Amino acid sequence: MKRLRKVYAMDTVLLVILILLLCSMPVQAASFSKKAPKPTVQVRGKKATIQWPKRKDLNGYLLFSCNENGKERTLVQETSSCKVKLKGLEEGSTRYYVVRGYQKKNGETFYTRYSKVLNVTSYRKSTLKKLLLTALQPVGSTMYVWGGGWNDEDTGAGGDALTLGVSPRWAEFFKKQDSSYDYRTTRFQIRNGLDCSGYIGWCIYNILEVESGKQPGYVMLAQRMAQNYASRGWGSFTPAGKVKNYRAGDIMSTSAGHVWMVVGACSDGSVVLLHASPPGVQLMGTSTPGGRQESQAVALARNYMQKYFPEWYQKFPDCSRGTSYLTDYSQMRWDLSGKVVMSDPERYRNKSANQILRNLFRSR
Repeated sequence: MKRLRKVYAMDTVLLVILILLLCSMPVQAASFSKKAPKPTVQVRGKKATIQWPKRKDLNGYLLFSCNENGKERTLVQETSSCKVKLKGLEEGSTRYYVVRGYQKKNGETFYTRYSKVLNVTSYRKSTLKKLLLTALQPVGSTMYVWGGGWNDEDTGAGGDALTLGVSPRWAEFFKKQDSSYDYRTTRFQIRNGLDCSGYIGWCIYNILEVESGKQPGYVMLAQRMAQNYASRGWGSFTPAGKVKNYRAGDIMSTSAGHVWMVVGACSDGSVVLLHASPPGVQLMGTSTPGGRQESQAVALARNYMQKYFPEWYQKFPDCSRGTSYLTDYSQMRWDLSGKVVMSDPERYRNKSANQILRNLFRSR
């Protein structure tokens, strides 16, 4: 019995010690989580809005400027809301930010982890005409190369798609090819040409950036491009099956893994387009919605390729694509308000493919 009393006494002492230890520890709310906020950004001209979902366990948030690795942080703003507006961004500049939250309780402050680095880029302004003139630069002299425009790791834009202007290697490689060119034999010769997403990514980089070599560029899986570009605030997104019409500059993506750019529509419902597709970068026309292959768009594409790119046309005269281009693609349509990145002073959006092509080739 005495032995049992000693055991109880020892347990009581240990319990008291444990309670004292717990009481001496800083009090932290049970609901607090160190999980970092997840900010997003919308850029409109020289202004940007950074925002993140509100959390009940946090009293406030801290926005820091930093370098691209999330270091060298400087406090920009402390706020109890979930939104910060930035003004006076320099056109063509990229700034980096991170966000962390905090909770205050019983005189103690508890911090979340820092968020992922957020890139805030104030893009150079452009027009639909500049976009299409830029997209014409590699036409008729650039082969389709699987992986062309991507980096060696195949994770995003490579050096060519981060460069202002066309690569001289593209034309050199084209001149060595004949009508038997088979892109399956040149896979991942990434410096010799462009694939579909490499081409569109190169176009976007060349209209929005002011110097070569900026990361990360605009090359990604083709099926993501229309929706991704719309999510940046550049324009509106319409999923496949709900696209009603086609206008100059529209970016069209399909889940099957292709992307192209609209030049303009014709009165028979066919569409003139620009894309990188075997054998290479060229103007093409779709069939009519009813499936007629000899459409107005095909005739226009054939006429311009034969007249302005005769060496290419002699090797690769096919200028047609089927009705799947009118049914299977989602659409990103540019915001032309001038408040984001794009405007349309020439009113291309209201012109036919024939009118747009005439204007474009007079300006080249």
